[in-house]
Amino acid sequence: MKYASSLCVLWAIGIATLPASADPPEGINLRKTVTVEVVRKTKDAVVNISTTKTVARRVSPFGGDDPFFWSPFDAGQTVQVPANSLGSGFIIHKEGYVVTNNHVIDRARKINVELADGRKLPADLISSDADADLAILKIAGSDKPFPALELGDSSDLMIGEPVIAVGNPMGFAHSVSTGIVSAIHRDLKDGRQHVLLADLIQTDAAINPGNSGGPLLNAYGQVIGINTAIRGDAQNIGFAIQVNKLRDLIPELMRPAAVNKVDVPLKLAERRKVTEPSTVTCEVYENHDGKPRVLQSINGLPCPTIVDACVALLKARSGQPIELGWDTGVERLTPRPVPLPDAIVQAKRRLGLVIQQMTPMLAEKYHMSVEDGLLVTEVARGSVAGRTGIEPGDVLVQLGRYRVETLDDFAGLLDHLPSTGRVRIGVMRGDQIMGGWLDLGGGG
Repeated sequence: MKYASSLCVLWAIGIATLPASADPPEGINLRKTVTVEVVRKTKDAVVNISTTKTVARRVSPFGGDDPFFWSPFDAGQTVQVPANSLGSGFIIHKEGYVVTNNHVIDRARKINVELADGRKLPADLISSDADADLAILKIAGSDKPFPALELGDSSDLMIGEPVIAVGNPMGFAHSVSTGIVSAIHRDLKDGRQHVLLADLIQTDAAINPGNSGGPLLNAYGQVIGINTAIRGDAQNIGFAIQVNKLRDLIPELMRPAAVNKVDVPLKLAERRKVTEPSTVTCEVYENHDGKPRVLQSINGLPCPTIVDACVALLKARSGQPIELGWDTGVERLTPRPVPLPDAIVQAKRRLGLVIQQMTPMLAEKYHMSVEDGLLVTEVARGSVAGRTGIEPGDVLVQLGRYRVETLDDFAGLLDHLPSTGRVRIGVMRGDQIMGGWLDLGGGG
């Protein structure tokens, strides 16, 4: 990376000494700069992300949304309306895995990814981390390999080195801006000085709304950061998450137990070595009996990086053995199903309900308005829930006097559910909320 900076300086000096009318040396194209080369190399792997969300909007009793005709007596009246948002992302594996910011896809009912060739394909959310503001998507609808960006290393960033931001600012697809690394180890704080994101890269490359989730590239076209925020009250101050944060989180974000409910008893990590100016050498390893062993392949597929290893592990299926090639030899493991959360087990045992966490994307799939709560997928005949009249497709939103939004909410309420008597329950059926009583028996 230091060599690249020196070359840029020498080139600039060379240009400055040429007479205004002189032609450049034969064979040199002065228009084909480092930025041009990087964009040509990486553009096909940068994507635009569009999402559809549902947001609450106040409604005027006089019709329309004109705030002039707003009545103070119905200030609490709202309706859920669709809203679209735009962001950016980049492909990290040929099978269509995409990195973006969590805030780009948070609460999204539908996610589409637009490629550089104009194709617009649906994408599924694999996982996200709100604290790190990172998310992993999987592009659907194509059986051809996708172009992927090379992940660099952010441990040796130099203040002043050139960077390139690519993304979808203000809806202008595949826009490019350039700048330098202005600073490193910056913290982004809110108005109360609470740290929202830590250890960021600061850059003066133009980053605007819509750039979020796109790559910050070095002069070799390697990803060194994920563009995430701007300083609204200042110019030429943007921030990016260091790529090493992403690399360290990938084993958790792409963990089979969380994504596919398949337990593969491995705890992989990645060791990286940087050789200037741009070579990043990776080893995927696990500590075994107190000693590190290097992973070389999974089911015969080479695993030179943590991304390759995690993508291979996501293909594991419960009960089907997988073969791991270590530097110490071959090992065979048989993945097992992840045990169901206790709340799901108890819901079936005590109430006769099979439930799952409701999400905005499930709401879109089943054409529902409610995005929180517990979706009922089965009701046992003659069970407590069955006698109440609950049906598959209902969304459980209340138990007793308390609202239910998550499995954790439900688990906490089950612990205090009486063994006898009646308990109020509320469900969403279509666009209507319906109430009833669970009869737990015992004559209560």
